[in-house]
Amino acid sequence: MSSKPSKGKLGIWMATSLVIGNMIGAGVFMMPAALAEYGGISILGWLASSIGAILLALVFSRLSKMVRDNNGGPYAFARHGFGDYVGFMVAWGYWIAVWTAVAALSIAFVSAMSIFFPVFNQEPVVALMTGLSAIWFLSWVNSRGVRSSGKMQVLTTILKLSPILVI
Repeated sequence: MSSKPSKGKLGIWMATSLVIGNMIGAGVFMMPAALAEYGGISILGWLASSIGAILLALVFSRLSKMVRDNNGGPYAFARHGFGDYVGFMVAWGYWIAVWTAVAALSIAFVSAMSIFFPVFNQEPVVALMTGLSAIWFLSWVNSRGVRSSGKMQVLTTILKLSPILVI
């Protein structure tokens, strides 16, 4: 068996980076400052969130074993268990959540970059265009295929882990 993944598939490093990248999102860098005012009790919030994420992963793991025609993830699980209407509502909710998440990540990106480039705080149009450019660039990368997206995920995971490892 070849160690190199076939065309259109993620290798071990890309898949690992995908998981790490999803775990280490903007929240890891933005939330500590927001939670600092609550002191040590905020660690309990992180712990509860971690346990919830692990339980959610276990639920999806179990569902993927139960529902073999799971093309569509949560949509397919909901449709299989509760019918077309609930499946549609889950897909619709997921679509709205992704749009919201893209906007939130764009804002977090511009906010983080404003530390290095104060012009983002002074010129809203520059900040807006930077956020839109980031969305457009990543959309272009994703449109080039799974391997292209995987390579970008490895790069961004290295960029996310570097400050954590330095600290």
